[in-house]
Amino acid sequence: MLYLQEKKQNIQHILAFNLTSGERVFYLDESQYAIGRHPQNSIVINAEGISRHHATLIQKHKENDHFSYVIIDGNIEGYKSRNGLAVNGKRIDKYELKHGDIVHFTKEVTAHYYIIDQESQGFIQKLTPNVFLTAKDSPINSLSTDTQLIQRTEKNPTLSEIKNLASVVELSPVPIIEINSEGTITYLNHSANLKFPDLEKTQLQHPLLQGLIEKQNYNNGSLVIREVDIQEQSFEQHIHYLAKERLIRSYIFDITQRKKAENDLKYHAFHDTLTGLPNRTFFDQHISLMVNNCERHQKLFAILFIDIDSFKNINDTLGHSIGDRILKCFAQRLTSQIRSGDLVCRWGGDEFVVLLSEIENPDEAAKFSERLLQTFEHPLNMEGHQIYLKSSVGIAIYPEDGQDAEMLLKHADAALYRTKESGRNHYQFYNPEMSLEIAENFALESQLHEAIKNNELILHYQPQINIKTGQVYGLEALIRWQSPKLGLVRPDKFIPLAEKTGLILPMGEWVLKTACQQNKKWQKMGLPPVRISVNLSAQQLQQPNLIEIVENTLESVGLDPEWLELEVTESILMKNTALASQTLQELRNMGVYISMDDFGTGYSSLGYLKKFPFDTLKIDQSFVKELNQNSQDLSIISAIMTLSRGFNMRVIAEGVENKEQLKLLQELDCEEMQGYFFSHPLSPEEILNYLLKFNQQKHLIFT
Repeated sequence: MLYLQEKKQNIQHILAFNLTSGERVFYLDESQYAIGRHPQNSIVINAEGISRHHATLIQKHKENDHFSYVIIDGNIEGYKSRNGLAVNGKRIDKYELKHGDIVHFTKEVTAHYYIIDQESQGFIQKLTPNVFLTAKDSPINSLSTDTQLIQRTEKNPTLSEIKNLASVVELSPVPIIEINSEGTITYLNHSANLKFPDLEKTQLQHPLLQGLIEKQNYNNGSLVIREVDIQEQSFEQHIHYLAKERLIRSYIFDITQRKKAENDLKYHAFHDTLTGLPNRTFFDQHISLMVNNCERHQKLFAILFIDIDSFKNINDTLGHSIGDRILKCFAQRLTSQIRSGDLVCRWGGDEFVVLLSEIENPDEAAKFSERLLQTFEHPLNMEGHQIYLKSSVGIAIYPEDGQDAEMLLKHADAALYRTKESGRNHYQFYNPEMSLEIAENFALESQLHEAIKNNELILHYQPQINIKTGQVYGLEALIRWQSPKLGLVRPDKFIPLAEKTGLILPMGEWVLKTACQQNKKWQKMGLPPVRISVNLSAQQLQQPNLIEIVENTLESVGLDPEWLELEVTESILMKNTALASQTLQELRNMGVYISMDDFGTGYSSLGYLKKFPFDTLKIDQSFVKELNQNSQDLSIISAIMTLSRGFNMRVIAEGVENKEQLKLLQELDCEEMQGYFFSHPLSPEEILNYLLKFNQQKHLIFT
């Protein structure tokens, strides 16, 4: 204790300014110092950029009667300096100074802060016997405003220089410990005493000293580096074996923050930040071990690809904050269903992967999927919202569906894709046909891009007939793809792909323009004008510039709006009811006709008749197909006819294929029809001949 008490009395705090005229040194021991240009400041610094009251030093007392200094920007009343204050290059408002800190008052004016101990001379001389640093003979007054210059000479060091040199070791922030060959502590610097107050008591039992004596056979100057954990802190110990002096000297570096940062980096490298689940990197390493283990012991395991159905709608409707909370809840429920040896990973977005280890048979994967789907039958309650989550699952089994991680993941993903395509909220096992279909779709997508560039798309037209007058009332434009490699590709094959890839927008714009150009061409040929119908996709209806596109198309082609009809389905309207209503009303105000396709197949059709400006209702062909066998279909069509008259709308029956359907529709007062009974969709050349023939006959007779 006497050793420590003597140290307390000999600690010196120094602030050394670097000025253009030299170095100016102040020894600090008062409770407060004001620094700046004002002549009444404790420390007066006259230099460009220095404020009248630039900074304030305040003494802060610590344990064991030690103290430190806190520097603040400006004065204690809260007025800041003009140019600010920085320590070690970082702007600060308030900062507790440590030995070796550099204070930046301006770009040109800096000061170094040191802590020294007068009793460290012997140890310093052992470390650096040939270093000499001298000053002028006159002492440096701690608060003098006269500049004192420090110069290098080659004289024996004075006590003042040894004080400065001692700061490098004695009160360095790095703890230094020295023991002799018997294990007795011969030296502890100030940092070592503060950091490890139990060193004197525990001696060789202390973690930092354990094992040092046993390794004395190192050569003189040998350096050993090891890591030592003490409670929740980590230290890097640099051990110098000085055989000639029979001493072992250690420099201790606190690496707690570095280790924490390394552990954090390692954790984040292998875990998802949001859910805390392992990520892809972790999964890649784990599944490789799983494959090797199951191959060796001839075991099965399952990979399940899982995603949340319609998660984008949740994010768009409730916001990403609630979306993130839902992902966390989903991860928790998912984790609750697995065994201790299984693994759940977040793959990205709303996708998760489950690894079911060492299963007896594929039924275990099916049962897990069923339990998972049942788990989400109970809603989540968040900020007043009841949210029912649904998920889709794709399953691949090792080794039947693949013998390496890449193939298993690919096949599980293919099974997930098929699950989503076939209705969602259930699970499917992989089968080889899925890969074939995915490969075909991939090839088809590539060719579809080329088809748009190479003008391989064509339009066919199907007549709409008024059976009462025998006139061709209108034509529906139907897109076809005439591929050089695939031949004529059906719309139900490539339209869903175009919607998925975003190609539906340029494709839809092409259909609109081509149909209008063709209609105008027929009018110029002297044919009686007919209204041409073009189908709008959901993505087109949500385009911000759809009105502009339609206006520009009609204007560039020179087609009157009354000869264009745009068709939408109820499912399209449900995507964004408010936007759809506004857009369709603007189109109707322009003079374009609006038609509701597949009427009667949705749940809200009656309400839509009031909400949207429809001119035409098209009865879905599913009601017409079995009209002669199903009395309910007759009743539905009869009701639609009654509604249409009440709303003053046209009605077109789609899918009319035979005379019996024609007669039944006539009995229900349906006048306009479309279907194979009248004509298949025809190419532009074929429909021209059809219209010319009709023009010669003036009307068609149906009996």
